[in-house]
Parts: sequence; C-alpha cells; structure tokens
Amino acid sequence: MFRSGNKLKIIIPIIVAVFVALGLAFWFNRTVIFDIISTWSFHPSAEIASVENKLALTGSGKIIFEATAPALEDRENFNEHCKSHNQEVSVLGCYVGNHIYIYNIQSNDLTGIVESTSAHELLHAVWERMDNSEKGRISKLLNSVYNDDLYHDSLSDDLETYSEFDRIDELHSRIGTEITDLPKELEEHYAKYFTNQDLIVDYYNSYIEPFRELTREIESLSAELEKLDAEIESKTAEYYRLAEELSAKIDEFNKCADTMGCFITDTAFYAARNLLLLEQSQVSDLFDDLNNLIVDYNDIVVEYNENVLRGEMLEKTINSNSEIEKKVE
Repeated sequence: MFRSGNKLKIIIPIIVAVFVALGLAFWFNRTVIFDIISTWSFHPSAEIASVENKLALTGSGKIIFEATAPALEDRENFNEHCKSHNQEVSVLGCYVGNHIYIYNIQSNDLTGIVESTSAHELLHAVWERMDNSEKGRISKLLNSVYNDDLYHDSLSDDLETYSEFDRIDELHSRIGTEITDLPKELEEHYAKYFTNQDLIVDYYNSYIEPFRELTREIESLSAELEKLDAEIESKTAEYYRLAEELSAKIDEFNKCADTMGCFITDTAFYAARNLLLLEQSQVSDLFDDLNNLIVDYNDIVVEYNENVLRGEMLEKTINSNSEIEKKVE
C-alpha cells in the first residue's frame, strides 16, 4: 500500500505537467483564444450581420471577423478612425488596433463594394495573426502571382509606393479579393477563411466594373477625338488650299471675261465658267464635310466630358473626404 504522502508526490508532478501542457497550449493558441473570447462580447448590427452572411466565411474566418468588431461608419466617424483626410485618395476601409472600419458607401452603381472592402480588411487581420514561418511561405506564393505578367499590371497600381513589409500585407489582401484561379497552395490558404473565394472576387469585380467601363469608354472616345482632330486638321488645310486656288482661278476668269478676245467663243467662256462652278461646288461640299466633322467632334467632346464627370462623381462617392454629400444613385 502507498502512503498518502507518496500519493501526493506522484500526483503533484502530474498536476504540474498538466498545467505546463495547458499553459503551452494556451501560449501557442492565445490569439485564437483571445479572438473567441472577443466574439462573445460582439453584437453585430443588422448591416454587419448581413455583410458577414454575404461573405460566406468559414468558422475561422467568422471568428477573426467578429473579433475585430467590424463597423460600418458614416464619413465623420470613418475619417476619425481611419485617419482619412486626403481628398485625392479614396480609402474604403481600414484595419486599425484590431478593429475593422468600413466606409458605409451606398450606391446602386457600386454593388459589392462594402462586401469586397470587408473581405479585404479581414485578410489584413488574418495576416497579422499569421506567424513568421507561415508569412514567409505565403509571401513567396504572393510574389509569384504578383510577378506573373497576367496579373502584374492590375496589382501593381500604387503598390510600388509601399514598403516591402506593407506591400506583402497589402498584396495578401488584394490577391485574395481580386484574383481567381490561384496556385493550389494559395487557394487552400484563402479557403481557411472563405468558403467561396470566387464569390469574394465577384464582389470586387461588381463594384470595380463601372470604373473599368468608364475608363474603356473614355479611352475609346479619346481615340475618336484624336482621329477626328487629325481629319479636321487635314481637311481644313485642304479646304483653304482649294479655296485659295479657286479664288485665284475666279480672278483670272473675270479678268479674261473683261478682256476683249480672251474667250474666242461663247462655248469657251461657258466651258471655263462651268468648270469653275464645278470646282466651287466641290469646295462647298468640302466645307460642309468639314462642318459636319466639327459637329461630330463637338458631340463627342460633350459625351467625353459627361463620362469624365461621371467618373469624378463615382470617385467622390467612394471618397469620404469628398465635398459632395449627395449619393450617386
């Protein structure tokens, strides 16, 4: 039989081992545990609950999203939290102090913008929670996509201004919300947080398409204007050349008509006169063509300016520092 003292000697090491194991488990999973605890006190607004539902998050994604206490905010509160005070830069959301803040943009033209921004900021929170080993592994995959000619132009916009550390963080969010058909390892990475990453990219494409469409339209109209401008310049030069030549021929004709014997017969007179009238008609037609080109040019200028203005309105809609208070519907 064991004495009670011996039992204590056996039990105490076991208890210590259990507490050490629990302590280590807590230490290595402390972020997850803190996130879970944070979600207990989080009560989402109806709008945030709707956004969360639309993102179709996994269990892990939902825990991190709710742990950041995401909030949809009006311009004043958003600018205060996200320190957005630049009228030239549109900030749609930010992840600051373990909190996600989203600018509450309401526009029928920009459907999906709140969902896309929420997913983007969630991935910033995910990145912050990744250990250095995982960041290193994922960074290589992100750079591989970034350096791919198929994606580089669309991803490089303003990323060159980031520090290397911040660039990878931003790249992690942008690739996860803007690009499909990723390398398998990256797809598996994002699948930890989104049940359908293609859906997340659809939100991005949905709100960015009006900007792309305007860009295409403006570029197309600009090309038309450039072509018409060259044609107008060419026809204008041709018109003045022919008009001057015709004027000289008319002067010569009139002098000949006033000179006895210059036109030997009436037939010669009328033949020369008819030829001048034909040339005058051709110059007149050229003048009409030139005027029509100018009308077309001016019409396209109006259309071009309308598209530029619409683009500016869309930009102001997503810029929390815009002076325009009305929503673009």
